[in-house]
Amino acid sequence: MHNDSTFPRTLRIGIFVFNNFEPVDVWGFVQAFSIARFIGTSYSDPPPYPFEIVFIANETNPGIPGAAPQPVKSYNAPRVVPDFFRDDALTEAIDLLMIPGGSGTGDLLLSSDPAPVEELVAWVRAMDARVSLMTSVCTGAAILARAGVLDGHPAATNHQAFSWVSSFGPRVLWDNVSRWVDAGRYVTSSGTSAGTDMGLYLVARLAGRAVAEAAALAAEYDWHRDPQQPIFYPQQAEVPTTRR
Repeated sequence: MHNDSTFPRTLRIGIFVFNNFEPVDVWGFVQAFSIARFIGTSYSDPPPYPFEIVFIANETNPGIPGAAPQPVKSYNAPRVVPDFFRDDALTEAIDLLMIPGGSGTGDLLLSSDPAPVEELVAWVRAMDARVSLMTSVCTGAAILARAGVLDGHPAATNHQAFSWVSSFGPRVLWDNVSRWVDAGRYVTSSGTSAGTDMGLYLVARLAGRAVAEAAALAAEYDWHRDPQQPIFYPQQAEVPTTRR
């Protein structure tokens, strides 16, 4: 038997979601935290848990009583219903913010109207002043770089989009090999499944290695624990992307 005071406090993980975010960037990362349990408890036990996950919309509060964020469509996959409007998240207790990647990052950063871009950048900087950890998966690093919060810090991003992402942060110390990079308050991963590996690493950093190892086992996930060890897949014929 245990009570809430037996364990450390539950940490809140905030996930920023926007139209056409990459599903695995979010769900792989989320799974690492959602399946984690305190030592001495099991998956089926009731709370408290080490982590709580909330979703933050790229939508601001319209100021209408009872208003709630609209569902957000991931890229070629299901929608999610955010818990908070973007501006309301600034008044919430959030310990870690994660920004995923996906095709939607280009829409956010390359808008023909500069106002939404500057508003997003201002929000990222404001959140940076509030949370203990700023993290990204895949091309989400472009948003952090555009906001300037990664300047002078090592960072990783999707290897296939490296040139595009790095153009948003000429002062960032980009790493084009590692699966993820821990730069203290800023932890960034390369593409897609690397976000799951980084998520488990962050579980270990925040709740202990034993909690992370138990989470990986419960998820039946082959956790790549060494960020310096690249993963190479068997050589395959190039798959055409256009019709002839």
